[in-house]
Amino acid sequence: MNPKQTGSIIAQKRKELGLNQTQLAEILNVSNRTVSKWENGDGFPDITLLPEISKTLGISIDFLLTGEDRRTKETEENEKPKSVYTSKNIFKFLYVIALFLAAFSALLGGITELYCIWAFPVLFYTHWEIMFAAVSLVTTVLGLLAFILGAVRLNMEYSKKEIIIYLRKKAAVLLSLFAVFPLTFLARIIDHSRWGYFTPYIMAVIIIVLILLGSRIYKKTGEKK
Repeated sequence: MNPKQTGSIIAQKRKELGLNQTQLAEILNVSNRTVSKWENGDGFPDITLLPEISKTLGISIDFLLTGEDRRTKETEENEKPKSVYTSKNIFKFLYVIALFLAAFSALLGGITELYCIWAFPVLFYTHWEIMFAAVSLVTTVLGLLAFILGAVRLNMEYSKKEIIIYLRKKAAVLLSLFAVFPLTFLARIIDHSRWGYFTPYIMAVIIIVLILLGSRIYKKTGEKK
């Protein structure tokens, strides 16, 4: 505590309120000489008078003693506009992009491969089939990269445990969409191999295994809570 600083604050606030030393002394029930000593830094107010002085001058005790109001600083900090470039906001942006790419890949790739299984007896029978498959593959890779970049960005502000808890549902949804094109593409390949007759059964087994594996991983990550 600095007597001169506190005295200067008392003098400044007293003048702002249009009071002279005598009037302030009467309000605080002290002598005019006491107020003068405070303001000159030759004395310090008794601790029991601090609440009354701060109330009279319209300031906090913190400001009276230090020249800083912690509550004001905290309020200002809370009122400051928070940056939109937080890890979660960046992840959400990249996740939306990844979801869009996943949906696009599932629709374009999935429909293309299912149609080709039904319509064409030969693998890669047309140029547009190859083109759509290539576009779906590139879209899948870009979507996964967007998701991974978002997850890496979260690592800058959150622990591994927090990230796993936050991502587990989102990752399950995203990977389910991304799995559509590879599975239909695999079905197309199997359908034109020696095992073509068993395509529905083979794909059913593969999907069941993937669901069981995904459920196991999902539960395992949930146990980290």
